[in-house]
Amino acid sequence: MSQINSAPFDELAAENGQVAKLKLIDSDVLDGFKLTQILDQDPKIKSANLLGEFITVASDGTRSAEQAILLVERTHFTDKFYQALGDPTNHPIRFVDTGKEIPEDFKLTDDYLRESLLRDRNIVFDALTDLGQNDIYTWLMAWSHRPEFAPVTQTDADIKLTLIRPATQTHIDKYSAQRKLMVYETPEMYRDKVLPWIRSFPPSRIQWVYNILEHKKESESILFERPDGKNGFIMVPDLKWDQKTPSSLYIQAIVHNRELRSMRDLTKDDVGMLEKVKTEASRVAFERYGLTGRNGGTEGNVRCFLHYQPSY
Repeated sequence: MSQINSAPFDELAAENGQVAKLKLIDSDVLDGFKLTQILDQDPKIKSANLLGEFITVASDGTRSAEQAILLVERTHFTDKFYQALGDPTNHPIRFVDTGKEIPEDFKLTDDYLRESLLRDRNIVFDALTDLGQNDIYTWLMAWSHRPEFAPVTQTDADIKLTLIRPATQTHIDKYSAQRKLMVYETPEMYRDKVLPWIRSFPPSRIQWVYNILEHKKESESILFERPDGKNGFIMVPDLKWDQKTPSSLYIQAIVHNRELRSMRDLTKDDVGMLEKVKTEASRVAFERYGLTGRNGGTEGNVRCFLHYQPSY
């Protein structure tokens, strides 16, 4: 779908004055993706859930289609955008005129289309950068357009992508538009219906969780860890977050106790752990990302949600 046409690394100036390296990646991760269905879209928040497929060819020449889901969302306006609008020397519109004329004898041949596809694969994305990968999930930032020859760090990524490959029917159902219902779940309903459903999950369904707990994935992103098999937890940025917009900060805490399958398993013995999660989340949000609450401190700077029911 895209082709990287810049240097493999660009410098990214951090807020603390240090310079980090932004790694651009090969576009192979999205090459061959073919859109087959728009599962859902939200014009208000500029997002879309797309179902597609990758065609794979086995050694014997057999072709097969592997389903995948691509979640696309526009990123939030950055400080650079606001600063640019505040500079009267900037022109808000850039006019483009190639000046090229199409020859009268031009013919749209298969060879031309093939060569054009290989030459201009960057028409979808000018550049991609890798946020992370865990099991079947890959998170990317993309530039739909940036001025020619400009380092990617001079123009902020305007699209966030999540690739789920391979995608099961469960994934397709989750990301398809659907009618929402309010359900009042009784303890009896949980015991007879929900708990057997949770226990039926194959281990592979939450492999991404085990990868984080066992430091196989996202270990470089760990914000805090309390390594205790009963009351411990690990805290990482949720990769649904673009990791740069404080107002949409999204931190994820995963408990080490694998007997805690859902909110229903929590007891009064877990209150201390939950309070510790909230305390550390507030501290990390304040110290690392500058997110303040009441009186400019940590109090009230984050809200905590419990994921229920555990779909993954």
